[in-house]
Amino acid sequence: MHTVRTAAILAAAALFAPLVAQDATTAAPTKQAPGTVAPGTVAPAPAIRPEPPKAGQPGLQLPAGGNAWFPATNKDLGTYFGTGEAVGSFPFKNPNNTPVEWKQLTGSCQCAKATVRVGGRTYELSSKPTPNQLMRVTKVPGQPDQVERVQQISIEAGAEGEVEVHLDMNQITGPKLAWLDIHTSDPALSHMKLNFSANGAQLFTVSPAEVQLNKMVWSESREFTVTVASPIQKQWSILRMDEVKGFTTSWEKAEADGKTTWTIRGTYGPVDADSPGGGTLKFYTDVQNGSSFTVRVAAFIQGPLEVKPGGFLPYGLVRKGTTGKKEVVFEPNDDTDLQATSLVFEKLSVPADAVVARTRKDGKKLIVEVEITDKAPAGMLKGELVVNLNHPAIKDKRIMFNGFVR
Repeated sequence: MHTVRTAAILAAAALFAPLVAQDATTAAPTKQAPGTVAPGTVAPAPAIRPEPPKAGQPGLQLPAGGNAWFPATNKDLGTYFGTGEAVGSFPFKNPNNTPVEWKQLTGSCQCAKATVRVGGRTYELSSKPTPNQLMRVTKVPGQPDQVERVQQISIEAGAEGEVEVHLDMNQITGPKLAWLDIHTSDPALSHMKLNFSANGAQLFTVSPAEVQLNKMVWSESREFTVTVASPIQKQWSILRMDEVKGFTTSWEKAEADGKTTWTIRGTYGPVDADSPGGGTLKFYTDVQNGSSFTVRVAAFIQGPLEVKPGGFLPYGLVRKGTTGKKEVVFEPNDDTDLQATSLVFEKLSVPADAVVARTRKDGKKLIVEVEITDKAPAGMLKGELVVNLNHPAIKDKRIMFNGFVR
């Protein structure tokens, strides 16, 4: 115990001795040139900086966004104008002198795909069809890719590779953020996260964003007007437009303060009786190698005829020796006194006497009844009924039906 205390006292004395000597000699300071040391004084010791730990050791302080494996863990994949796929690469190197296993890779739902290349091998982590399923892909010239599901990736000592990430930027406006988590067997860095993002910008602004024509009769037409500008390109032109049935359009260019604005004028309708209503107009420009924009037009079309419940009749199970009946109601949306000029069965799987059709009227409505008769044989029953009409716009309607007789 006395030996330890003596050693501690001697060490303290050795530490403070230069300070005592310095105090004694600097009691009467003298002027000296900058950067020199006055005679009899002790020069201050230079600052000692600890040597940084080697790669792979705990406590490594790398620049923000990097770690012992990846020089960078944050990447901006750029700006995209509503189309395309953002792609970026994160190079890496195993800093250890022993192999390390990447045991689990998990991508955020925004990450379309991640590809790992190391040691001549390729692995893919995709969000479709099964999220976060890791596959090893072997490419053979002239043959389909060989795909094998794996649980982990072995990274040899000192091996270098890359993680390539993909983001789907179609129809994206604003920033899109994603990340990839990597869990490893490296005791110094058991978890790593790669962050990446891309920005979706508007190359064109369409006003209104969607044209609403609301409810309209199939035989009428309605006009609409849309203006289009580009916050990116000051001077630009519309080159052409894809033709869309039911639409007629024209466009006119205007210049103000050195910026181009286009006014699109269109007419929708009349359309055929079976039109679902509306459509999307696609215009091509001279901006960035033929970039395009779309004008969406929404309309609810009231056709000349409503058919309820529709063009298909499911009978399900019909007991042999009994009958099954179902009805279809035809209602005109105009003043037509609707009549069936003929009823014709086609594509029957049973004899002609197994089914029968008849009509009746209920005001403006035409009601068609389709009956499976008691003569229908056992087994699958199916066919089609063509109802020929006296309507000026719709000449016939086809009704499909099926059932099982047992």
